[in-house]
Amino acid sequence: MAIAEALLLVAALSAHAPAHADAYDAAITRSLSKSGTNRAEIEKFLERYEKSGDTQKRDASRWLVANMEGHGFALMELTTTDGKQLSFDALNYRNLGEAEAALEAMEKQNPGCDFTKLRFDSDLEHASSDFLGAHLDEAFDAWRTFPWAKSIRYEVFRDFILPYRGSNEPLCLWRAPARARLADICKDNAGETDVRVFGEKVRAIVHPWTGFTDLFYLHPTDQSYAEMCERKLGRCEDITNMISFGMRSVAAMCASDYTPWWAASDNNHAWEVVLDANGQGHAGLAGRAAKVYRKTFASQPDSLAAIKREDENVPKWLSSSHYIDVTSQYQPTSDVTVDLAKTPDGARFAYIAVFNGGSWKPIHWGRIDGGRVRFDAMGRNICYLPMVHISENGKERDEPASVPFVIDTDGNMHALAAVEPATASLVATTTKPDIKDPDTGVIKARTMVKAGAAFELFMWKDGGWKSRGRIEVTDGAHSFDGLCGDGLYWLVEDGSKKLERIFTIEQGKQVFW
Repeated sequence: MAIAEALLLVAALSAHAPAHADAYDAAITRSLSKSGTNRAEIEKFLERYEKSGDTQKRDASRWLVANMEGHGFALMELTTTDGKQLSFDALNYRNLGEAEAALEAMEKQNPGCDFTKLRFDSDLEHASSDFLGAHLDEAFDAWRTFPWAKSIRYEVFRDFILPYRGSNEPLCLWRAPARARLADICKDNAGETDVRVFGEKVRAIVHPWTGFTDLFYLHPTDQSYAEMCERKLGRCEDITNMISFGMRSVAAMCASDYTPWWAASDNNHAWEVVLDANGQGHAGLAGRAAKVYRKTFASQPDSLAAIKREDENVPKWLSSSHYIDVTSQYQPTSDVTVDLAKTPDGARFAYIAVFNGGSWKPIHWGRIDGGRVRFDAMGRNICYLPMVHISENGKERDEPASVPFVIDTDGNMHALAAVEPATASLVATTTKPDIKDPDTGVIKARTMVKAGAAFELFMWKDGGWKSRGRIEVTDGAHSFDGLCGDGLYWLVEDGSKKLERIFTIEQGKQVFW
């Protein structure tokens, strides 16, 4: 391109750039105050584009800095309850079974140990001006060069192409190497003008760059682009990040959607969604989801993290301000209002939880108003429990705040209060139904009540699990009488990891949730 043409292009683009850059002032001031000894680098980055004469790049640099707070590299390690790091790396084992056995041995020696955030390297304190500038310039070059990107508005580019990170992985210059690996497909599609069509082609190529292995379930530190190129393996979060890196490098777009906890199985999941020129798109669900969130680089002013006070603690999965709720884009939803039986003094928020991994996990929040709380856009055909978050003596926990309930497929709410009379009966045969693994698509066969093992039947009552009988090793029958028809039950094998699924009783049979 001739110099004169280039100058005309910059002038034309600048004329359509956002004019209200001063809207970032307060956020930039706050970011600079949190940048510590790295402040000079952040200011250098801002000054570079302040003087560039390119209004869009100036706005983009200010938008990045205004929204950098909360972004960084999180090092996750296995630690004891008093914060001591334990020597455990899942990648030293051949498979998940070996790693789990080693982890269980450590848990016996160190009761209560868990993966925790050992270190957080804030981008504001570690990202250099050169690093940020390289990402910004390469993002703009791709957006302004490729034909399929011409229909992408600046605001959409800013949200889905400009960001330099996927989640909490180490900082990495991934744009140039990823774009080089995709040179052939870019050349072969030089006439393509539909960014979503091109994006699907790129996704198909990039997806195999990182294969899935469940061993990374026990490696919760997110990988950088370079680490994934070397290992060629990861968990769903890594794979989604890699696809995002590849697509952004050539001005295609995908969103990173996730559910913090599945509602009818264990674990969580993240996946990519190829977007059109307007930044719109959704994918199919691989499991039953109470909530689907979309990661954003921009801080969301309506998020719980943004509106809570400094002295208010919230559940882990709701502590970020960088996500939006897209549940209604995936499935029918319902708004529900719950009367709380328990409201701690001064509590402003309550939470709604799903049963996952043997316990109730908060997945959404609502404001408490006169002892009641409204939860918006909840997935249907799911069992829920309202909860409150308690912080005492430096420790945090979630406690039940009302009875569990089911939202059925039509959006109706059914309380599971276990009210007498107890006239229901049950022949218990199963502790876990057939469940499709969201990561692999493989059906995991149901877990049956088996000979040679003992089981205990629990019912949810008065804010906890209460025993309603046992199946002993010597028992020949597995029937229970005198149960509440509107109860919630859990049949747990003695000595298990407590991953059995909860269920209700309908016509004497188990209905799992």
